Amino acid sequence: MGHFINTNKEYYWGDWYFKSHVMADGFDYKAHKKELSPYYESRGFKVSMMFADYFSRLNGINSDRYLSMDVYYFFVIPSLNRYDFKDAYLDKNIYSELFPSVKQPQAIVKNMHGHLYRDGKEISLEQAIAAIQSHDGDLIIKPTVETCNGEGVEQIGDCSTEQLKALLDHYSFNYVVQEKVKQHHDLQRVNPTSLNSMRLYTYRRLDGTYEFLYPFAHLRFGGKGAIKDNVSQGGGTCLIHPDGRVDDRVYRFKNMNVGSLSNETGVDNLVIPCYEKVIQTLFQMHSRLPYFDFVGWDVTVLPNGEPLLIEFNLVPSVEGPQMMAGPMFGEYLDEIIERASHVECSREQNFKKVFPKDSLFYLHMQ
Repeated sequence: MGHFINTNKEYYWGDWYFKSHVMADGFDYKAHKKELSPYYESRGFKVSMMFADYFSRLNGINSDRYLSMDVYYFFVIPSLNRYDFKDAYLDKNIYSELFPSVKQPQAIVKNMHGHLYRDGKEISLEQAIAAIQSHDGDLIIKPTVETCNGEGVEQIGDCSTEQLKALLDHYSFNYVVQEKVKQHHDLQRVNPTSLNSMRLYTYRRLDGTYEFLYPFAHLRFGGKGAIKDNVSQGGGTCLIHPDGRVDDRVYRFKNMNVGSLSNETGVDNLVIPCYEKVIQTLFQMHSRLPYFDFVGWDVTVLPNGEPLLIEFNLVPSVEGPQMMAGPMFGEYLDEIIERASHVECSREQNFKKVFPKDSLFYLHMQ
């Protein structure tokens, strides 16, 4: 097939993104780079078998259906989610309005576009500082707009008024000061210092039914001493089986060595508490997002078994799930690729097709 839906520029961007963010050093990406996936080729897309080679080496699942980064970010996501509406849902400070019946971390102070709020009422800087200083318990401060991988999340220690003023001034606009979450003991023991969350996915089909993409659910935990469950900075991630059992295999980005949860943490036979209730809560929340058919949810479980929403993602990454569980979307991939084949890719959709000027892909496209 000589003509593809994805152009060479998108194709090379997908390769660059994969090499920069996912691929382990030393992997021979050239071995199958020029081979094309028969599955995607028959559906009009140009996808290198490099992706299948890499992911299958990690999980043992051989398939030509692994999504490339460009097809996912430039075609699949715009076909499932209203990308032009996405920015209106970015601010984590609006979650309490979107999902009022779902447990969330207790916010002490919110900064929304430079305006300070407490319990829904606008307050002064002095009132915000007083609220923080009078709170009994550990607090976290974090940005609420355009963040990922736990960027900017910090714990607030004992601070003077001047130190707090300086801290809030540093975060400037769009942040939240919230109570540090006390998670369920079974999750906490994986790594006591970090908030260990689950990344779970729901998909709304064209007939309006909701599906929980159970093969791709996974638990994420932080590295030793970390407060973030950041897989790319010392933490790890493990698959969650449909019955809530956590797999022992530990995966990490840019690393082809698969670890062991029991060996690394001393935790074995871990089961997610109240897992079925967590899944039902996802469906409840997804029904309140009519413009988005695919959502990645970050949730944990409180000591009393209640699910707690941390954040949701409208452009969730699929690199990690494919490392652990095979081609993303599983049995629903055919219908999703059919939807994606009708997308006209533009610079305004998702990631801009821009390469660093010192990258081989940038030089190739010149």
